[in-house]
Amino acid sequence: MRILNTQFIITHNKMNYNSFMIICGGILNMELNYALIGARIKRIRKSQKLTQERLSEMAGISPQHMSQIESAKTKLSLPTLINICNALNVSADKILCDVLTTDTTEQTGSDIAEIFSDCTADEVYLMLSVAESVKRSIRTKRIKLSHD
Repeated sequence: MRILNTQFIITHNKMNYNSFMIICGGILNMELNYALIGARIKRIRKSQKLTQERLSEMAGISPQHMSQIESAKTKLSLPTLINICNALNVSADKILCDVLTTDTTEQTGSDIAEIFSDCTADEVYLMLSVAESVKRSIRTKRIKLSHD
């Protein structure tokens, strides 16, 4: 399908995060959560043992801008995203997987494996117990909301 007359409308969500609405000829509505994007950039940067200053230098932006991107105090442009991806040697889908509509199960599994990679057996057990409890709470809340 070809989408014509694509217009980009930038909005600022006054709640807890900045968002970016893309409206493509009225066909596609997608909200990008810059807090998730910034957090993923930060996580990848730290896993590669890079400082914000070093990554910003590699991506050709100021350290202040990098800090604002990671804390979702500013939106990042497509060229900046590409520069950051190139500097981190990752594809854009690795950074955007939280907001992609395609199946991101593989990336999520990779993220989970990375988080658990240096945990003891006791830590893994505790973290899985917490995750199971949170899942149950979310589903219970969802059921209650659907009945209201």
